[in-house]
Amino acid sequence: MRTLDADAHRWLEQMAPNTWVRVFFREFPKCDLLLNNSCEVFNKYILDAREMPILSMIMKIKDQLMGRVYNKQKDVHEKWPGPICPKIRKKMLKNSEWANTCYASPAGIGVFEVKDRDYQFTVNINDKHRDCRRWNLTGIPCSHAISCPNMKGSLLKDVIPPCYTTETYKAVYGFNVMPCSDKTCWMKMNGPNIQPSIYEKHIGRPSKYRRKQPHEIQGKNEPSMSRHGIIIHCSWCHEPHHNSKGCPCKT
Repeated sequence: MRTLDADAHRWLEQMAPNTWVRVFFREFPKCDLLLNNSCEVFNKYILDAREMPILSMIMKIKDQLMGRVYNKQKDVHEKWPGPICPKIRKKMLKNSEWANTCYASPAGIGVFEVKDRDYQFTVNINDKHRDCRRWNLTGIPCSHAISCPNMKGSLLKDVIPPCYTTETYKAVYGFNVMPCSDKTCWMKMNGPNIQPSIYEKHIGRPSKYRRKQPHEIQGKNEPSMSRHGIIIHCSWCHEPHHNSKGCPCKT
């Protein structure tokens, strides 16, 4: 990082390592990624509802979540056979294919020395631990752990954390977003009437996107910085506050 970009390296040095270095991540969450995809997906999910008035927006989001929860419940009951979620099964199968290049030698009860081409690792099945901590961070046995003899006969549910099982998935989506009655059946609260906000029509088509920061502006090949606040210089006389088209030295 220091070689590629010294400024980026200095910026990262000011941050705690456990916020961006995978080796310092905590092992409890069972996740080796540092993303905010959930927030981004939900923000895109309610994009149409955000343009509505407050009551219509809430009802729209409620209808979307009601359908989403139902579809999740339907998928896990009808399309997901077995005790493990489909994406985790795919990762396990991929790790099983990579295990063909590994050779495990027993060093004790549940302890193995695994050689993978030019590399060598220690795997402890009892503690679910490996030198690179990939098993500890994700909870999914890596190729070196799967290559051990005691792992080949193990059931997936014995080595996979409960968070990856279909039973946990069913529990997460085990609730129902209940439908609402018609507005005519709502209880009268004798509160103040909610009036629409004062609308001021602006010139031009209204924007549907938020204002981006200067470093987020995407150019043709890479992010481009805004020229706002930059003093221009003439390419002819190299003086500030004008360009070559209006340069007085040309006349």
